[in-house]
Amino acid sequence: MSKPVLPPSPGGDAGRRVPPILESESSSPLQKTVRFTLSLLLLYLIFGLLIPSFASYQDVWDALTSLGAAAVIVLTLLTLLVESCKAGAFALMIEPLRFRDAFLAQESAAVVSNTVPGPSGTAARYVSYRKLGISNEDFATSYVVNSSISNGLPLVLPSLGLVLLSTQKDVPASVWTLALIGLGVSLVLVALAVLVLRSERFAYGFGVRVGRFLNWVRGVVRRPPGEELGETVVEWRHDVVDIFRARWLGLVAVFATRELATYLILLVSLRALGVGSDVLTAVEIFAVYTVVRLATLVEITPGNVGISEALYIAALDWAADGRDSDAIVAAVFVFRMFTYLGPILLGGGCSYLLARRFRGMAATSAP
Repeated sequence: MSKPVLPPSPGGDAGRRVPPILESESSSPLQKTVRFTLSLLLLYLIFGLLIPSFASYQDVWDALTSLGAAAVIVLTLLTLLVESCKAGAFALMIEPLRFRDAFLAQESAAVVSNTVPGPSGTAARYVSYRKLGISNEDFATSYVVNSSISNGLPLVLPSLGLVLLSTQKDVPASVWTLALIGLGVSLVLVALAVLVLRSERFAYGFGVRVGRFLNWVRGVVRRPPGEELGETVVEWRHDVVDIFRARWLGLVAVFATRELATYLILLVSLRALGVGSDVLTAVEIFAVYTVVRLATLVEITPGNVGISEALYIAALDWAADGRDSDAIVAAVFVFRMFTYLGPILLGGGCSYLLARRFRGMAATSAP
C-alpha cells in the first residue's frame, strides 16, 4: 500500500510523511456497522448493567446535585491547568508555536478526539498546525515525543504510589494488590523502553517483532498487513532522545504537573461528595489513580468513555471495601465531567476562536 506524501511546508520538509497513525485505511460499510454496534453494546453493558450494580442512578444524581460552588470553581481551575499543560508541551517542543495557538488547537482537537473514534484528535491538531505554518517535521517529532512521554509517565506512577503507600499504616489489602499489579506491569514495560533507548539494534528487532504480531492480528480480522515497524521504532528512538536532551526539564515539569492536577480533580471530586479520609486516604486514591491511569493508556472508545468510568468505580469501590458506593460513583461521574466533558465544552469556544484566526490569516495573506 502506497503511503501518502504531504505537500511541502514552510519548514522545507517536502516528502516527509506524517506519523503512521494518521494514514487512513478504508473500511467497508459492514466493518463500520459492526464496530458501531459493538461500541453501543459495550456502553450498554457498562452504563446499563455494570455501574448500576454499584449504585442507583437516583442516588448518584442526589449526590451530584449536592456539589458546592467552591468545589466547582476548584475543579474548573484544575481542568484549565490540565488542558494548559497539554498545550504547553507542544508549545515547548515546537519553537514557532505560540502557547495561545497551541491551546486553541489542543482544545479544538479535544472535541474531535472525545467524540470520534480513531486518531481523529491527532488529525485535527495536524490540520490546525499546518494552517499555522508548522512544518511536517516539527509536527511529527512533537507528536512522537508527546505520545512517548504521555504513555511513559504512567509507567512510573505505580512505583511512586507504592512508595507512598508504604508510609501509611493499615492500608487495605485490596489497595496493596492494585498497587502491586500496576507496579508489575510497569516494570515490564519500563524495562522494554530502557532497552529500546539503549540499543538501536534492540529497537529495530523489537519493532520487527511487534510489526509481525500486529500483522498477524490484522490477518485474523482480514485486513492487509501494515508497514515494517523496525525502522519506525528506530526513528522514534532518535526523535525522543534528541528532543528530550534539549527540553527534558521543561517537559518533565509540564507532564508531571498535568498528572498531578488530574489526580487532584479525582481527589477533590471524592472529598466534595463526602468520601472522607476514613474511607479512602489521599495516598490510597493516588494509588488507585496510578493503576487505572496505566490500564487506560489504550483508548477503546473515544476518550475511553465508559471504560474509564467503569475502571475507576470498580477500583475505588474495591479499595473502599464497598463503603460509600453511591458517593464514589457520583464522584467518578464528576471527575469525568471535568476531564472528559470539560474539554469538549471548552473546545467548542476554542474552535470558534481558531476559525476566526484562520480567516484573519487568510485575509491578511490575500492579494
